[in-house]
Amino acid sequence: MTPARSLEANVNQMLIAIAVATSAVAAQEVEITVTADNPDPGSLPTLGLWMWEDRPMVAATFPNLPDFTCDSWCYESETDFLGAEPGEGGALVLRHRLRQYPKVTLVTTVTPLPGAVEFLARLEVADDAGELPDYLITPNLCWQLRRAPSFASAPDPFPEFVKRCFIFTREGLTFLDKTERLPIPVRAADDPFNNPPWVQMYRGEWQDIPEVGPTSWAAFSPTRYTATVIGAVSRDGKWLTAIADNGAWQMCQAWHDCMHNNPDWEPQDGPHEDRVWRLRVYAMENDPQALLDRVAEDFLSAIHTRR
Repeated sequence: MTPARSLEANVNQMLIAIAVATSAVAAQEVEITVTADNPDPGSLPTLGLWMWEDRPMVAATFPNLPDFTCDSWCYESETDFLGAEPGEGGALVLRHRLRQYPKVTLVTTVTPLPGAVEFLARLEVADDAGELPDYLITPNLCWQLRRAPSFASAPDPFPEFVKRCFIFTREGLTFLDKTERLPIPVRAADDPFNNPPWVQMYRGEWQDIPEVGPTSWAAFSPTRYTATVIGAVSRDGKWLTAIADNGAWQMCQAWHDCMHNNPDWEPQDGPHEDRVWRLRVYAMENDPQALLDRVAEDFLSAIHTRR
């Protein structure tokens, strides 16, 4: 077997394992190890932390949707989880060490809001950290709907989940099966995961689309988004949930019934301690315009037009 074919076989095995693990987690009860003290559970989401093997997961149960809990893996990044504790106002505070720069700590405050949860991260740099490069790390949060029965892919075939996921384009809310989805490069053309493609990456109208190699886990769709918002609609069409930020450098829909909305640090220069990384998860009635209105209030640069 050639190295390329060996890599493809390994990746294929990994993706099959992910699919199996996803079904297992969706079916099991998780053990919440840290619970935030929610001051108003009738109005605010309740936050808790649980571990999926070595992955710290922030669970958010929203009172305004029936039986709705979403999970956020913090983070799919080169960090080591140090711990979490309750914060003020029903918040959770997570701490991670940057593996490449162990004198730098990523501190994330997860705050419940009416109909939303905010993730806000900052960097703490030790006095003896020495000289650091301008770019350290951008957190990659994996937002998952596996444990939300009315949103999750199971028990339907995974492509049915894709049909309920959406972005915003020039045509308005656009379900992902209506976008142009290119085959997964690492998988064979006749692979069931490519017919239709189960996963896809997206870029905005104002962004370049990079080339991907033959071992890439997903391709970039030629369909461009006009707002840095990606989400899903419930099976019965009554509810929607979405993740948004102030200007993602890319968004994707992936394997863990998950979506990624990747903001950058703001500002992108100056001392690391002065930069903020921020995104929000929303859950509400299925009203796309109301979602955009809320996002526009929370993130001044989230709604884009062609430049």
